[in-house]
Amino acid sequence: MLDPAQLIRIEAVHRGFLFQHLYTVQCLLSAASLSAQSIEVENDEDVEIQFEGRRVYVQVKHRKESLAWGDIKDTLTRFADLRSAHVSGGRDGKPTFLIVSTAPPNSPLAAKIAADDWPADVQVDWPTADPEARILPAPRASLLEAAKVACQTAGKLPFATLTPETLVWKLAGLVSLAATGEDDSLDHTFKAEELPRLFEQMIMQLQNLPIPPSPYRVQEHEPDLQTGARVRLIVSYSGAGKTSWLAQSAQHASGTVIYLDVADTPGSALANIIAREVAGRVFQTGYHLGEIFLPGASGLEILQHLSRRLAEQNEFVTVALDNVHKLPSDDVLGAIAAGRDLHFVLLGRPEGDISTLEAVLGAPRETLLGWAPDTVAAAAHDEGCQGDAADCQHLIDLTGGLPLFVSNAISVAKSDYGGSLKRLCADLARSAHTKEIAQDLILGRTFDRLPEAVADVAELLSLCDAPLKRDEMRSYIAAAGDNNPAVLDRALRQLVSHGLLQVFADDRIKLHDAARAVGKGRLLLLGSENVKARQKALRTVVQKSLMDSWHPAKLSLFLRLTGETGRLDILVDMATDELFHELGVWPEVEAFLLQGVQDKSVPSDQRLKALDALAFADIRAGSDRAVSWLDEMDTLIEADNLGYEERLRVGMKQMGLLANNGDERSAMRLVSDLTPIVEDLSPSHQRVFQYNVACAELALGAANAAAQRVLPLIEDYYELIGLTPEKVMGNDASDLVRMLKEGTDVDDIKHLADSLDVLAKAGDILGQSSPFTRIHALKFYDLARAPESLFRVGQDLVDQFISKHDFDGALNMMETIVLPQLQQWKPAAYMITVRSHYAVVLAFCERYTEAEAEMARLRPYEPGLAPLIQQELKDQRELIAQLRKYGPPPKWVPGPTSLESTTDHP
Repeated sequence: MLDPAQLIRIEAVHRGFLFQHLYTVQCLLSAASLSAQSIEVENDEDVEIQFEGRRVYVQVKHRKESLAWGDIKDTLTRFADLRSAHVSGGRDGKPTFLIVSTAPPNSPLAAKIAADDWPADVQVDWPTADPEARILPAPRASLLEAAKVACQTAGKLPFATLTPETLVWKLAGLVSLAATGEDDSLDHTFKAEELPRLFEQMIMQLQNLPIPPSPYRVQEHEPDLQTGARVRLIVSYSGAGKTSWLAQSAQHASGTVIYLDVADTPGSALANIIAREVAGRVFQTGYHLGEIFLPGASGLEILQHLSRRLAEQNEFVTVALDNVHKLPSDDVLGAIAAGRDLHFVLLGRPEGDISTLEAVLGAPRETLLGWAPDTVAAAAHDEGCQGDAADCQHLIDLTGGLPLFVSNAISVAKSDYGGSLKRLCADLARSAHTKEIAQDLILGRTFDRLPEAVADVAELLSLCDAPLKRDEMRSYIAAAGDNNPAVLDRALRQLVSHGLLQVFADDRIKLHDAARAVGKGRLLLLGSENVKARQKALRTVVQKSLMDSWHPAKLSLFLRLTGETGRLDILVDMATDELFHELGVWPEVEAFLLQGVQDKSVPSDQRLKALDALAFADIRAGSDRAVSWLDEMDTLIEADNLGYEERLRVGMKQMGLLANNGDERSAMRLVSDLTPIVEDLSPSHQRVFQYNVACAELALGAANAAAQRVLPLIEDYYELIGLTPEKVMGNDASDLVRMLKEGTDVDDIKHLADSLDVLAKAGDILGQSSPFTRIHALKFYDLARAPESLFRVGQDLVDQFISKHDFDGALNMMETIVLPQLQQWKPAAYMITVRSHYAVVLAFCERYTEAEAEMARLRPYEPGLAPLIQQELKDQRELIAQLRKYGPPPKWVPGPTSLESTTDHP
């Protein structure tokens, strides 16, 4: 997201329009009980309702915060102009003016409304206003509540064969169309006497569509049904939810949507069938049908004539053809050409003549991207299964997120794995699951139909879960045994046409996630040695690719391949690097390191590094296992008489553990013991030692000593990287990277950020304000690509804003820095805690409905979370409830002469 602020503005505009349309739907559904004669949208006012001898003008306001005078000042001026038109006789009837708002007026506006000079014919209504004075349906506090109430009203109408949700969303789409003025039959106006016929017509249009699943779970970045394109091509495997998407989207669509499953339709009869269905639905019985179904005319001629008639009557008709891959492309193309005034949505699998349709129509195939982690968590929770954010993402990686595959996998987790997504994913990743799942059956048949050479290439690609450039894939496949470039290129083209190969920007390719699990299972049948040989070939290519262009997905793949091919030496070298633990890839290597420390044949220096990495990870996680790893390191150092650097590694970690446990005497004794050792080591070792001592002092409550210790370190690190605090001011990480001293070590950048973090924490304890310390630490963590520290310090900074009552500053920090970084890195360890923290910030900003909605989205994850995090979420829910009930404290507001930005306030 290049401009998050722009997104916020766009979302606000769309929320406002949708709320207005839903309120109009409430009025339409209540027209009979209101005795309204007509309802207009987007004329002189948002909504206008004509009664006998009276006209009500309605301005609709969707607000997250209280309604203010500035929100309605212009509205009252416009009301005055309309009032004058009635007084002068330019308009009939008595005017009444109504402002409908999702939020109550603030105190100054409430005083204005209660004043004697407030216009008697202007009323303001909000959800908790006096119901006795209400003249139209009550507004609701949020979009979801408005939709729910509209559905409840629709449920009272006598349409038993149609769900209320379907009717409401179809009406909302129709209101949106009427507001555009594009439909002459509506022209902004709904007449009361025409509403029953309108409702019946919509029911006729919708009853032939498949019923969407309940609940329908939206897919990630789900496309709109109507985009303005005349022909759409939606291509995905069986199980991707194409038909369900269509059925759900049709509820929101304008015009008529006609669904035809053409799986068993003869291609030559397609045009005739389309014409018959469209005529029957749009014109119903006897309405000029004789002129359309001319005697002796072919199906294409009838469709051409029907299409012209629809255009003359300004009818907007969308024809959805399901299973179009089973038809000859010539018949589909002929029908589309004949129905030139119709819109077509073609649904099909990536087989048959789909590639021909794509090429001739010039309509690029669109795919459904599958469920997002929140959706997977909700589906699992409803089935009584448990999984944290990492488990839900892992299941998506293994299934492609396709709804059928995910749902089927969840049912297997429930029946065979005690509801544990983690255990199921572990077996799926190793192709060790004992029950065949839908994914194996559906995609297994696709593999079976591939030519042998193409299937071989697909199986090789199944080992690679990160997109690589096409040339890199060629190198891998050539090294793995197939050295014929022509055969490879043909295989890649066929895999693309079958939807098995995904193509990304910069000509990067990857086998579809859902297909990888199936391909890997087939590859394992070749035997472990053959698989390992292919893993070694892929590892070499990925290593070179990482050097050319770094990416977290490629790093994760490289680490996994390194462990699977037995290269413990490389893993331990990387795992002892602090930055390695920032990248969220620890689960990829932990099992390999555990094996290494237990293998006595592994050289002692490698075992020591493996123990060091395990200890560091457990210290970060707060696990008691760290003590046992350090004890093993001590034993190994003594047995093999290892050097000072190894002793320092153990000593600093032991010092930190002792300090965290409050054992000041033992911690300081270790400091004394290690100081002579450090004096004989390099300046970089000495700086790291001083930093660790400062951390120990901070843990022991000696905040002033810690601050005094890190101040010279900060100066040294600034000098090492060629920057000063003044240069950092006003520049972000992308600016700073160009200002660094040539040859700067990224570890020095990370250590500078760590030292700034200690200084900020010491300042908190001492009650000292540190406006820029944490902000600068954030910039350097970003520069060093240390996401976990970035989230930790970012959340600390947000809490600092809240403690100062600068709630707007906290929200700005969340939305412009922390959340965008969360989207980029997607760390499982922080995904839940950052989002719940964001919900609390929303509540402090009085955006309670959004805060509660975010917490509701996190609820399905809770059974799979650690008890400590479960308690944290419970406490946050209680805090949000208290804030809604009593309100937040008065927020800090910058003075009129303040030059400080919100971000710099604390």
